[in-house]
Amino acid sequence: MKKILLSSAAIALLAGAASAEVTWSGDAELGYNDDWNDGAYYDAGLTVNLSQELNNGWTASASLDIDLESDTDTTYSMGTVDSSDWVLTLSNDMFALSFGDVDTAYASFSGVSALYDNDFFAPFDEAADYAGTTAGILVTGSFGMVSGALSYVVVDDGAGEGTNDGDLDGAQLYLGAEFGMVDAGLFYDDVLEMTVVNLGTTLAGAEFNFSVMDYFNETGYGIDVSYPVGPVTLGAYFASVDSEEAYGVSAEYSDGPITVAAYYNEEFLGEAEYALEGAYDFGSGLVVTAGYIDGDSVSDNDYASYVVAEYDLGGGASFLASYADANNAAAVTTDDIDTGLGGYELKSGATLALSFSF
Repeated sequence: MKKILLSSAAIALLAGAASAEVTWSGDAELGYNDDWNDGAYYDAGLTVNLSQELNNGWTASASLDIDLESDTDTTYSMGTVDSSDWVLTLSNDMFALSFGDVDTAYASFSGVSALYDNDFFAPFDEAADYAGTTAGILVTGSFGMVSGALSYVVVDDGAGEGTNDGDLDGAQLYLGAEFGMVDAGLFYDDVLEMTVVNLGTTLAGAEFNFSVMDYFNETGYGIDVSYPVGPVTLGAYFASVDSEEAYGVSAEYSDGPITVAAYYNEEFLGEAEYALEGAYDFGSGLVVTAGYIDGDSVSDNDYASYVVAEYDLGGGASFLASYADANNAAAVTTDDIDTGLGGYELKSGATLALSFSF
């Protein structure tokens, strides 16, 4: 009987410990590029997620990414090892407090993005985007139809330990609510002295957003609309701040294996960008995507004609062959020519790559 009781006690202790959960995942890529990388390249990542249930409905969790990338030297070293995306979170059904490589409150806000997300002025949506930042703090919550987010960044002044290395800066605030058919949102950025109010609704099948912004005591406003017509979705927007204006139109057709998308944007400061892209899914794991992206944005290097063929090998593995013909000097030296369809980040020139997810 004593042996039975001791075994029962051991099982109970193990059951308590089992509430802690640790999961591992990873990815790897091996490729060859004849232009930007001028040869073979590789990268790999390992992600660790930890979770522990606490008392009173709270959960503690943590995550960490470990990245291995090919080095730029000529030795046979394993390259550069970086740790990133480390986040520690304490949460329950209503609230979450996160510390580390977190998003900012801006990541929770949606509205007429052309008004405030452009080369003219743009809030940061990640704490790591702020210069001198060591980490960020993000508090999120929801109660009924109301939700919100508050974020700060932790600034390292570089002067040494104990000299304001943990100052909080870069405050952002988001508040949102649903009132029947209307979604309302408020966003505030302390660094940019920016306040944006957005109202969104759906009328007769069309989605509307209207935003008003105060930016360093200048008033701006914007409106966008999206309307589906069968397999086609039409979109348009207009935004104005002081004497600067921005507008754009878009159309996307998606039916069966075929997807075609096009847009034209006239951004603030007279910057224009346009694109025409298409994709065909052969249904056997092979998807071919091609397009042309061009413009004169001061911060966007995605100017190229491209074609991509990606084959799904199953089990999280895929093979990609691509060619991107960059049409300006900046795009030639980048490794992330972003496509609108497929979400690819292409290297200039011809690329062959084998990718795995574990």
